Amino acid sequence: MKTHELTEYRHCEQALKLPGLKQSLYDEGAILMDRVLVTLHGEPHRERRLTEMRVFRRDFFRRYEREVIPEVFASVMQSSPSKEVDLVTLGYHFMVHLALAFAGIDRQDQGQSETEDLVRILRMFGVAATLGQAKDRDLEAANLEVRATLTEFDERFFTPSAQRRQALLGQVAAGELAEEALPMDVLTVLLQDEDKLQLVRDMVLRETAFYFLASAHTSVHSLSHAMHHLFTWCAGNPDGRADLVANPAKVQRFVHESFRLHPSSPVSKRQAVEDLVLPNGQHVAVGDTVIINLRQANRDAALFGAEPEMFNPQRDIERGVSETGITFGIGMHACLGKNLAAGALPVPGKAFDMDRHQLGTVAWIAHALLEAGITPNPMQAPELDQAIARETWLNYPALRS
Repeated sequence: MKTHELTEYRHCEQALKLPGLKQSLYDEGAILMDRVLVTLHGEPHRERRLTEMRVFRRDFFRRYEREVIPEVFASVMQSSPSKEVDLVTLGYHFMVHLALAFAGIDRQDQGQSETEDLVRILRMFGVAATLGQAKDRDLEAANLEVRATLTEFDERFFTPSAQRRQALLGQVAAGELAEEALPMDVLTVLLQDEDKLQLVRDMVLRETAFYFLASAHTSVHSLSHAMHHLFTWCAGNPDGRADLVANPAKVQRFVHESFRLHPSSPVSKRQAVEDLVLPNGQHVAVGDTVIINLRQANRDAALFGAEPEMFNPQRDIERGVSETGITFGIGMHACLGKNLAAGALPVPGKAFDMDRHQLGTVAWIAHALLEAGITPNPMQAPELDQAIARETWLNYPALRS
């Protein structure tokens, strides 16, 4: 079996759409990732995706950003009164609350100890999703940890959450409750369609756990990268912070440039399920591996201009190319949560109403952190995580004003 790599943006873009290439980035983390949406292929993937797209409605995003995120942000900031904070830890506490609401997992006691347990569970699920990119990690030991964590998640959180939703679905079936009154989350729509999708309990458990992970883990690290770039830019522009605080949409543009530079995984890994020819002319046989280098593709000077490896939110980008590059994928495997995390930039020349505009989770929180006066801790330098072949911050010390 051979390994092929694509690095040019247009080649990568086209390869992501090829039905003859199956997701294989998460094979080592099958204990959690087996047959979840991101690893499904073909018709099963299409059917599951159509079911889950019911959650990704414009009114859901609007309510999430207008009501849920502000409440979570205020609560987390109030529960972390220390002047010294870590942005990575803070990010996990922001995102874990948002991920619960999105996945459909109910809190059981609302206590701080439970919050810390949920963050620990989220971090361990993140280990499962990145086992294929871990450096010198004992895979057997890691899988045992993930299995134990998944069992804990099941017993403490998934089972009672699923039972409550099954009871509500029973009330709808009996005509005692309007369908519009059901929770709008992934677990609910999975339970509604479990017969149609031929789902067994373990599949619903893993899918819900995956969404709990996916709607938080990558956003935590995206937030840390974005704050690093925002801090750096403010340090070189005396009035920069005031300008960004006054212009949330500008923060969003900065965040999109950060998304481009830092895809959650530097590569997408695919396995050929049929003989085919890649966009660059390479012949691929069944079973071959194809590496789609997202990080390098997003730094293609032909599309992103001079010094594409540098942070420059004012850069001119080729028309028709996303400001975030292919960080969120493309085609049937494009990230369903892109609008939730990134929103959509204002369209040049069109009327703009900030009260109706969707910033996306990462930009909303980044703007709120700037507004709250969060700054880098000059006495402690941030550290990148050297234990994984992903560009993520291990910690990012900061100070509250």
